[in-house]
Parts: sequence; C-alpha cells; structure tokens
Amino acid sequence: NFRYSEQKLIDKGRFLTKLWNIARFIPMFPQPKKAKLLASDKWICAELNEVIEKSLSGYKDFNFFIPTNSIKEFAWNIFADHYIELVKPRAYGQGFSKNEQEAAWYTLHTCLKILLKLLAPIIPFITDYIWREVYSKNSIHKEKFPEKVKVDKKWLKFTQELINFNSFVWNEKKRAKISLKDPIHIEIPSKLKVFERDLKAMHNLHNFI
Repeated sequence: NFRYSEQKLIDKGRFLTKLWNIARFIPMFPQPKKAKLLASDKWICAELNEVIEKSLSGYKDFNFFIPTNSIKEFAWNIFADHYIELVKPRAYGQGFSKNEQEAAWYTLHTCLKILLKLLAPIIPFITDYIWREVYSKNSIHKEKFPEKVKVDKKWLKFTQELINFNSFVWNEKKRAKISLKDPIHIEIPSKLKVFERDLKAMHNLHNFI
C-alpha cells in the first residue's frame, strides 16, 4: 500500500515532460558508432555508471524506489541541467572540431539509450515509444539492461565543482541582469581547467581578461 500524493503525481508528470524534451533534443544529432571522448563526456559517463549500478542493484532487490530516484536525480539535475547545457555549443559545432562534435553526439545518445533502458520497467510506454522512434523498430522491452561505460571513476570528483561553478555563473549573470548567452568576465577555477573549452563556450567566457 502507498499513501497517495497529488503533488508527487504532478512531480512525476514534470519528469516525464523533461524526459520527453531530452528525447526530442538529442535525436537532432547523428549517432556516431564510436568517438574519442573529451573530459566533459567522461565525467557524465562516470556519473551515468553510478546510476546504472544503483538501478540494477535496486531492481535485483525489487526495490523500484532506488532506480526511480537515482535516474530522476541524474537525468534532471545533472544530465539535463549541466551536461547538455555544457556540450550544446560543441554538439552544434560552434568552435569545435568534427571529432570533438562527434564525441558530444556519441555521449548524448549513449546517455539517452541507457536512461531509456533503465526506465523501461518503470515507465514502459513512453520509453518504448521513444526507443522505437529514435533507435529501433523493435521494442525496448526486448533489450538487455545496459552495461557500464568504460570510463574511470576519478571523473566523479568534479561533479560538485562543476555544479557549483555553473550555478555561480548563472547567478552572476542574473545579478548583472544580462542574458545567459551574454559574455561575462569570470575566471574558471584551476580544478576545472580540464573542462575549460566547454565551459567557455557554455557561458561565453572567451572574453575573460
């Protein structure tokens, strides 16, 4: 038995809308068969691996709250809000090489495919619809659960730093009453220099003096 909550039902509806929007954005780009990942790509794949591990553990124990919560947290608060925004300029090829662009495409599709597979037992209809529309005419429910992406766990240490920096820049632009697309003079922390090119393109920091 579960205590009914209309607010929780509304929240779940919002998440489905978020998933739908993600699934509309990513298929705009081709799906490369392989790519040489950049730092930002490796970071999000390391985060995705954590979601895979938690979700499969939850399913094994028939505890569906674990995959539900971990997938929602990742998809909304990390993947959509930070990674997608981080790689949009690269995905569109704005100041990046073709190989760098394809790395963004590859990672975006990898994340979406894995999220759909992990969510399929919980929200079977929308995941199957998106899967058939984007990846295969065969049902997603004939697919196996995903395996982890081959990336080092060390990239997880950057998550909070990236979230904090992005939030700081967004707040500074809001305080300055300028658009998120407008340039701003903020220095990238030394810990995040490995993400420098993506961060500069994301926040329009290339005019920093």
